[in-house]
Amino acid sequence: MKLTVPKELLVSSLRQVLNVVSSKTTLPVLNNVLLEITDGKLVLTGTDLEVTIRTEIPVTVMETGSITIMAKKFGQIVGSLPAGEVTLETNKENHASISCGKSSFKIIGMSSDEFPRENVMENGWSFTTTCGDFRKNLAKVSYAASPDESRRVLNGILISLRQGMLTMAATDGRRLALVEKPLTSGSTGEEGDVILPPKVVAELQKLGVADEELVVQLTDRKAAFKAGNTVVTSKLVEGNYPNYRQVIPAKFGSSVILPREDFQTVLSRVSLVVSETSASIKMKLEKAKVTVTATSSEFGEANEPLEVSYEGKDVQMAFNPAFLAEPLKHLEADQIVLDFNDEYSPMKISGDEGFLYIIMPMRV
Repeated sequence: MKLTVPKELLVSSLRQVLNVVSSKTTLPVLNNVLLEITDGKLVLTGTDLEVTIRTEIPVTVMETGSITIMAKKFGQIVGSLPAGEVTLETNKENHASISCGKSSFKIIGMSSDEFPRENVMENGWSFTTTCGDFRKNLAKVSYAASPDESRRVLNGILISLRQGMLTMAATDGRRLALVEKPLTSGSTGEEGDVILPPKVVAELQKLGVADEELVVQLTDRKAAFKAGNTVVTSKLVEGNYPNYRQVIPAKFGSSVILPREDFQTVLSRVSLVVSETSASIKMKLEKAKVTVTATSSEFGEANEPLEVSYEGKDVQMAFNPAFLAEPLKHLEADQIVLDFNDEYSPMKISGDEGFLYIIMPMRV
């Protein structure tokens, strides 16, 4: 293999694939990035056998071939090179020569034959959206997933496709975040549910630019996401996602409209006195006013009123402050609506189109 490529182009593509390369593996080849020439382009692939990232870039090819190179070290070397054209040349012993300007390196690689390859995805179903919309929807739900790795199903994000509607949902058993929207471009093939593992969710938050087309392919075992010249492939979480819709109350007796940013600011201020042993805040709703309070023996107390549109009966509810604040960070609506029945029943937060968040009050 022999090629030349602009340094910055090589650096940016390496950043994408290095994210999934793990240094903690019993298979030495998984520490490497695969480099191969295909149709006059350089294809870079990294994998940890769970998530694979493959991206291709245009290069000037003098000789075709393939090799795997220690990913982290290759990234460090390329990143340290001066600006300009990088020349990469390999030999039959799987040694790679890298040069740019007056700098040159020779590093030891491994045969590309040892690198695991992705199988072609067959059957399943697919849909098309934009990277920006997909990332926004993921951000609106992913914080509600369980951090407990032993609860593999709740550790992931549900992607459901039914009758042209795309649903994303996450729950840890104490709260539920859900986004449901029609697919404007339609879908093909079967319909069903898959659970994305947290690692691929994190990678998808970095994929593509906002208005770039994103093609999503799903089977019962794998998911693939293609944006531009990059494809992210992931195994799926095995198991059945719980019936999350049963936790959504059929109706609510009261509601209040709040300015999102003002409410978020008040929550942030009042939560400054919250401690680990008193991790709760209280919301007292009265006519045209909500008062947010917090008290802890370690730090003291805080309270702040906020004028709101509310004409219902007086009620006081207590919540985990982080759980209450997290959805507000990812919503775009100027106002949010809180729907509730009493201080012990689930409360719903809505605002952006297709979004809802169910949170259980705390008993304090």
